[in-house]
Amino acid sequence: MSLNKLSINYAKSMYLLTGKKIKSNLAEDFLVRLGNHQIKREQSVKYLGVIVDEKLNWSSHLKQIEAKLAFASSVIYKTRNILPLNTLK
Repeated sequence: MSLNKLSINYAKSMYLLTGKKIKSNLAEDFLVRLGNHQIKREQSVKYLGVIVDEKLNWSSHLKQIEAKLAFASSVIYKTRNILPLNTLK
């Protein structure tokens, strides 16, 4: 599928069903196809740096942020006696 010399990367394309109450039989039977390619369904996707999941809550995003902060704080803790204060800040 190409329009205006733009093309879709089918390997990276995905769709997400959103809502508070998603019926499992609907989700299993729902297929998205573009031409001869089937687009895969994901439970959560990262869009513009924010992780969005099916239930439109922040739990997936907060878990990722928590992991990043834990790593950063451990690096600061381990280097607190080695690096000067202005570098640690």
